[in-house]
Order: sequence, then structure tokens, then C-alpha cells
Amino acid sequence: MFLLAYGKLYANQGALTTGVDPTDSIDGMSLRRIDQILHQLAQGEYRWQPVRRLEIPKKTGKKRPLGLPGWRDKLLQEVLRMVLEAYYEPQFSPYSHGFRPQRGCHTALTDIHHTWKGTKWFIEMDIEGCFNHIDHELLLTLIGRQIKDNQLLKLLRSMLKAGYLENWRYHQTYSGTPQGGVISPLLANIYLHELDRFVESELLPAYNYGDRKARNPTYQHLEKRLHRASQAGDVAQYKRLARQRRTLASMDVHDQHYRRLRYIRYADDVLLGFDGPKQEALAIKEKLAAFLQTIHLTMSAEKTLITHAATQRACFLGYHLSTVWNDHHLARRYRQRARNGQIRLAVPSSVVTEWKRKYSHHGIPKPRLALAVCSDFEIVRTFGIEFQGLVNYYALAHDVSTKLYPLKSVVMQALAKTIAYKHRKSRRWVYKRYRRRSADGVDALIVQLPNPTRPDHPYLAQFGNKPICTNPSAILEDNRKIVFNSKNELVRRLLANQCELCGATGVMEVHHIRKLAEIRQRFQGRKDPPAWVQFMMQRRRKTVVVCRQCHLDIHSGQYDGKKVNA
Repeated sequence: MFLLAYGKLYANQGALTTGVDPTDSIDGMSLRRIDQILHQLAQGEYRWQPVRRLEIPKKTGKKRPLGLPGWRDKLLQEVLRMVLEAYYEPQFSPYSHGFRPQRGCHTALTDIHHTWKGTKWFIEMDIEGCFNHIDHELLLTLIGRQIKDNQLLKLLRSMLKAGYLENWRYHQTYSGTPQGGVISPLLANIYLHELDRFVESELLPAYNYGDRKARNPTYQHLEKRLHRASQAGDVAQYKRLARQRRTLASMDVHDQHYRRLRYIRYADDVLLGFDGPKQEALAIKEKLAAFLQTIHLTMSAEKTLITHAATQRACFLGYHLSTVWNDHHLARRYRQRARNGQIRLAVPSSVVTEWKRKYSHHGIPKPRLALAVCSDFEIVRTFGIEFQGLVNYYALAHDVSTKLYPLKSVVMQALAKTIAYKHRKSRRWVYKRYRRRSADGVDALIVQLPNPTRPDHPYLAQFGNKPICTNPSAILEDNRKIVFNSKNELVRRLLANQCELCGATGVMEVHHIRKLAEIRQRFQGRKDPPAWVQFMMQRRRKTVVVCRQCHLDIHSGQYDGKKVNA
């Protein structure tokens, strides 16, 4: 289990980030360190370290506390997470999408788009400081109801009570789970599963009744007149009545015998859709607030909004949601108003404005001077990854092309200015050198590098090479389902117990670096870089399995340049 956890964590961007102990890092990982953790767990002597707390800015201008655990704690948290997830995942609600395998923001939004037709009111529920106010005793009680293991509960309790260091001052933790911990999202889902159960068992049965809405009598009367006009061959009368019919609802919008309530949750972001009167939507809000108090959480009265779906827009997971009502748009096949009542997903204008501000100054695209020291390949790849990530996230929006194509032009100009600044050239020179038509027929900037192993497949860094269009089937998952694989490449190398540099046998350690680009820049221009650098660059790996002596020599800068073992 620990080897599997190591194989999953080592490639993460923050794997080398340390906690309060700078020596407790993934660098130097070995089987001996795992054995030490296992021995301490067996003897009941394992002690969690306080997390190192940082504050990162939020979009609102406030700051969010982020707890950074040490490597040993992070590794053990991942093992606990895998064990608890295997037990709880089948029990979680289908309405919960946050931090779960094969689920994510897109699955939640797709569910809303496909199944929330006819929604009149959005209830945007906000929980005040959800992760910081999770009650430790209640959380442990919920886990203890089903898992009768006092050692596991004791281990979880000591983790929650470990405290944190901020500006090198220790603070006790009385509630909450540390944001940044590996296991924290799962613990939050276990806690908020109580909210899911309340909505499923109490609210949904109470506010879902009636097979379908009653027919509108006025609409039915017009249909009869339309039929008579058709039988009589009165074309003018038929067209006039058809136009009048399109202004009416086919169903009784005030039917007292029909209600629909929908629910979705992504972590602590909760959204409900209700088809019924506003007074009942307010009553649902009050019932949710009352239940949250029973699990020691508080609903924000100011931020919990009831939004009219047809005339206003709700905000959920960075998208704008609204209900479409267009009496003039008819489906081609049936000549009916098929779009009415559908949920529309849109890109918020504030997102486009924020990104334009990031790449421009006073409305004029600006170069990113921090990237001027990088190669053209790295500059284009950086811009391309950032912009394509934005496009991929908003692929479900109906207006993604309308909103993001103008943004693409701004970002491309900023990219061209960055390369031009580096070479002291003009943007025209950059476009002439790198502007191409991509394989999808889109105007893009493409930098090509030779591939020594496969000359027919060169390395490509591309910006804007894919068309920007709505993709209803786009799915971005939070956690891909990982099947146990005993042949994990790094784990297999570690278990071989042989130094990859000098060939020595015994207990090995793994030397980690953050990015290959860092050692490329560090040793660029050197005639004969060290063997461990050659090993990483030739194999395109951020790890090398070495003996203790080679590892010490690497860190001290005294590596003697032994040839890489073939």
C-alpha cells in the first residue's frame, strides 16, 4: 500500500514541497523509510507533525489558509485515503461529484444540463468556512459508526489535532480539516454525506410529486381552433393562431399538483433547482439552514441566493446557469419549442475580462518578461497549455467560441510580443517564423524541435492549434480511476535494489527534482555534465535510484562523474 501511494504521489507538482521539517522530503525516498513508518504504526508510536500553514489569495481578495504536511505524513495520509475511499465510495450519493474517482466539475454540470429541464428557481447555498468548521468529534463519530477500529480512529484523531505552524508559531486545531492535506477532501465528503442523506431522504420526497403538469386550457382551445382552420383550408387564420399559440405555455405553469426539486453538490458548493413557487423555495432554504446547524455548520444568509432561472443567472463551478425560454426557436423536425426549459451553460464575462487583464496592460497586449529567459519552445508551450486548459474547462458552454476567440487573439499577441522581446525583433518576424495552419485547420503558433529517437515525429509546442467549439461530451475528472499495478516504473526500479549510476546493491534511495527544465538550465553549456544529469535528461525522468553514497555526493556537488550503468 505504501509503495502504491508513493507511485501515485511522486509525480505531483508539489511532491517536493516540505512541511515544518525541511529534511522530511520525498527526496531520498527508500524502503527503509517505509519500514520505519510501519514499525511506528505497529507499536502505536507514530506522531503526526503540525502542518506548515500558508495563506493564498482568493478571487474575492480574501485569503485561504493552506496546510502543507511533511512527506511522511503525506504518504500515510494517502494510504489512509485509499483504505477509506474503498469503503465509502460505493456509499456516497450520486448527487456528489467533488473529489471522487471518475467524477468532477464536468460530470456535475453535465448532469444539470441533461436532467434539470424546467427549473424555475436556483438555490445557491453557501456554507460559511465549511472545511475550517468541520467538527472533529462529529466526524470521528460518523466514521466510528461503520468502522469499528479504535487504532484507526485514534490515528485520525491525532492527525486532526496535530495543529499547525504559522510564522513559526504553533497553534492548536480545534475544528476543520487542513486544506492541502491528501485525505482532507475525502474526510469532507464523509462529513457532508450527512447533508446528501438529508436532501435525499427528506427534501426530495417532499418536493417531488406529480407525473407531469396539467395541460393549459387556453392552449388546448387554440389547438382545437387550429385544427378547424386546417380542415377549412384557412391559411391566414391558421398562421395567426399558430403565432398566438407560440406565446402560450402548453402546460399549466401554476399547477399545484406538480413539483420538481433537483440537487447537486461539488465539495462545499451546493446547488438546488426547483420547479415551483418562490415561497416553497424559501422554505427549502430554511430547512437546509436548520439541518446544517445539526452538523455544526452555518449557512451564509448573505451568500445563499435564490435566483430566478429565466431572468437571472446562477453561478456554479465557474459557469453561469440559466433556463432558456425562446418562443421563436422551433425544432426543425417537429416544429416545436424544444429548447424551452433547457438549462444553458455560459462563460461568465468576468472570466474573459480577468484573463484579458492578465495578458494586457490598459487594454494593450503585453509581453511576459519572466518567460523571456526560456526557449521559444517553452514559451509557446506555456502559453498553449494555459489557454487550452481554459478552453477545455469551458467546453460545455454554448458561447465558448463567442467568448474565447477574441481572448485567443489577445493571448496570441502577448505570446508574439514575448518572443519578439526575447529576440529584439518585431511581432511580424515572430508570425512569419512560427505562424502555421494546424492539423485541424486553425491559425496557430507552432514551434518544432527534432526528435532524436523518432525523426518522423518531432516535438511540437503549439498555441491555439485546436478549434474553440462547444463539446457536450467533454468530461474532466478530478481523480481518474487507478487500478493497482505492481509494475509501476519507479517502484520497480526502487525494488531492484541497484544503484542506477554506480551499480552498487543494497538499500537504495530515490533522488527527485522538480522539473527537468531546471537541470537543463543549470547545466546548459557545460561540456561534460555529471552522470546523474545525463541519466535524467537521456531518459526524460525526474528521478534516479541511487545508493546512499551517490546520493550524498549529488547533494554536496561532489559527484565524481562515474559513468551511467548501462
